[in-house]
Amino acid sequence: MEHLLVTIGRDMFAIFGVLALCGGIFMVAAKSAVHSVLGFLFTMLCVAGCFLSLDAEFLGMAQILVYAGGIVVLFLFVVMLVELSKYKEKGVFQLQTRSAVVAVVIGAAVFIGVFRNLLFGVASSEALVLRPELAQGLNVAQQNAQAVSRGLFSDYLLPFEILSVILLVALVGAVVLAKRERV
Repeated sequence: MEHLLVTIGRDMFAIFGVLALCGGIFMVAAKSAVHSVLGFLFTMLCVAGCFLSLDAEFLGMAQILVYAGGIVVLFLFVVMLVELSKYKEKGVFQLQTRSAVVAVVIGAAVFIGVFRNLLFGVASSEALVLRPELAQGLNVAQQNAQAVSRGLFSDYLLPFEILSVILLVALVGAVVLAKRERV
């Protein structure tokens, strides 16, 4: 039974991975900025599906809440506020497709060639290592959502809050810049 679940999880990971790649290609190749944002949303949802197929439910839900929920809404606000008609006349947005595809292919080749062994070495035997007082009464390998939340809200609370302030400043800055262009 356990072997069947591992096989199904691996198959779901592969399906979501291929769909995420297709969404990324659609995002880069789209002629409209709104369609690019929708491609980004689809890609982020597929990445969340990859996390969920690996039994990393905290990361999957964080992916949906932060990226699919927050960042995509931010992008849509920026796309709606910034006037893209002047760029459309110059054809700048359409010329990015070829350059972006070349950059992605080169970046993927460099990543696979150089960083693969460095970043993806031997996997750890534990999902997350917590200080002993935080991990008390917790099976880290089975309860990864609780382990990540204990680590995030104890040792990494300040960086988490700083990140939320940075995102708020970015949203306010985008609105201010878009408003200045229309005046």
